[in-house]
Amino acid sequence: MEGAGLTESVVTFVCAAGRKYPIEVMDAARMCLVDWTGVAIGALNEPAGTTLRRVVNGSVGRSLVLNGDTADPWVAALINGTLAHSLDFDDTHVGSLTHISGPTWAAVLALAPEVENGDLLGAFVTGFETGARLGINFGPALLERGLHATGIVGCIAAAAAGCALLRLDQTQTAHALGLALTQAAGLTASFGTMAKPFHAGKAAMNAVLAVQLARAGFTGAPNILDKPNDLARTLVQDGTIQLSSILNDEWQILQNTFKPYASCLLTHPSIDCAREVYRARGSVRAKRIRAEVHPLALKLAGKKAPRTSLEGKFSLSYCIALGLTGHRASAADFSDTQLRDKTIATLADRIELTADPMLRETAARLTVEIDNTKQVAEVSFALGNPQNPMQWSDMEAKFFGLTNPHLGADAKRLFEELNTVNPSAPASVLSRFFARRSHV
Repeated sequence: MEGAGLTESVVTFVCAAGRKYPIEVMDAARMCLVDWTGVAIGALNEPAGTTLRRVVNGSVGRSLVLNGDTADPWVAALINGTLAHSLDFDDTHVGSLTHISGPTWAAVLALAPEVENGDLLGAFVTGFETGARLGINFGPALLERGLHATGIVGCIAAAAAGCALLRLDQTQTAHALGLALTQAAGLTASFGTMAKPFHAGKAAMNAVLAVQLARAGFTGAPNILDKPNDLARTLVQDGTIQLSSILNDEWQILQNTFKPYASCLLTHPSIDCAREVYRARGSVRAKRIRAEVHPLALKLAGKKAPRTSLEGKFSLSYCIALGLTGHRASAADFSDTQLRDKTIATLADRIELTADPMLRETAARLTVEIDNTKQVAEVSFALGNPQNPMQWSDMEAKFFGLTNPHLGADAKRLFEELNTVNPSAPASVLSRFFARRSHV
């Protein structure tokens, strides 16, 4: 297929009844859930989430918001999806350059009260695979053209997951995808502001609305992925992108990347290089520092002299300076106080950024001139990529670092429950947990 009939293959995949996913795929879904929960809870006090909750306050419903409130499904999806991306610490599917878990888990958990004993893990995998398998064709092209893939590919994934969870039929599913994608949006010009995590929240919210409307008989374009006005051709415009069938067993969730650093994924290879130099030489007073990165990293994360914590997450210079001074690039390292650190700022000013199209998005090279010597560090795959994966022990440390300030000793119990959760239980585990805490 080159586009014609693609919607049919997507709908067939989403609506497949009784699908059993491999054990390793379900384990990957659990890791996505743990990571999603950690980064969302860690962002509870971030301005994006607190402002959003204040604006949409008053919604009544059964869907859990991660501060312990409940709300209408679309409101919960909007808030939780935004929280999940507020720290820019959530996982990323590199093939599509999309934060798929953020909006998809937000949509699945928001819709969970509408179905008894629903297969939440399976629905999440269905959504993840739908978004990833389509997104690998055009996600990077979207970013190159100034469109945020998470707002578009993430919306596809979240809508597909919602359809699978609520067991919509094929006609309803086709309309739900049409309704979701007619709302999909997000501009990379928003990177470094609260609007970026808002893209993930809106993707989840748009998906939830689309699924609920389609179930109620509301109609959209039922062949929105097909020629001649297919989604990719409309967005990319130059006709070079051809979407193809997603009916295969190449599990994209096994190609997911988890973030050890709380910044744009494209900064991670450079941070790895900087931390390698620090481990070898300690804090350095360099005469010259040159970082070679993929061109997209420079385009999306090339901010100089960041003024806010959100801008710092998209500043290669600042992130490299963190690594060279021994910082872990944790969420705390992107505070306003750290941004004003003169040592880090001075070091960042000395960094020369160069685009090298021969490098992968996952790779970087750092050359540091110290006295009369040069220290060179190079990575092909940053920590967290499938070729250099985080282990469960790494995820546990990340989860506790994010949740301990909010949950204290309870963080360990929540991690253990989510780590071993059965397919139907994610929503009930979180709901019970926050219900217990509300009475403490």
